[in-house]
Amino acid sequence: MLMHHIYTTKTIIIRSIPIGEANKYYFLLTEDLGFIRATAQGVRLDKSKLKGHLQDFCFVEISLVKGKDIWRITSVQTIEAGDFIKNTNKLIAIKNVFNLLTRLLHGEEKNEALFVSVESFYNFLLKNNLNLENIKNLETITVLRILYYLGYFKTTSPTRAVGSPTESSVAKGVGVDLSDFVKNYDLSLDILDLFKKNRQTAILDINNALNETHL
Repeated sequence: MLMHHIYTTKTIIIRSIPIGEANKYYFLLTEDLGFIRATAQGVRLDKSKLKGHLQDFCFVEISLVKGKDIWRITSVQTIEAGDFIKNTNKLIAIKNVFNLLTRLLHGEEKNEALFVSVESFYNFLLKNNLNLENIKNLETITVLRILYYLGYFKTTSPTRAVGSPTESSVAKGVGVDLSDFVKNYDLSLDILDLFKKNRQTAILDINNALNETHL
């Protein structure tokens, strides 16, 4: 009998699609395997042990085996349930970020910096009481980090951002020196407050970078 190797990794469930009468197809951002697609058999049945854990926006530890054409989920344990539905603004932000990931990520390739950035965004959004401005700043910083760690920014000459913490090297493609917001994983209310002076400039850079991807 052919034995399949079981891979276990921390995972953020980006989205899912029903398949047939009882199955689901998942888009997963994993710590060790990168961005992958996987199926779960019978997960929509009431008797399924996986059903309560495999919900969109859940943060889980997941075990998978590699099939001929696709990954197959064998077991899962919830780390965070990701209940964003109670806050409309948080729900919009996480959908925006996850839709961007689905748009930009193709193929399986581990990207630890990207995963940690998204994980940081996820936990900060989930666990903090944030007003709308905080959420918009958080979303924009996260999109900058995603684009940076995926290599979608070109190097530009530094022009220091208003209130930037230090004058370290400029982040790729950012018209102002936003590298201190982009090149680390830290998030705090102070960082969000500092970033708000530069959000509009950052949005212009984001839109330019996205236009250049042609995706």
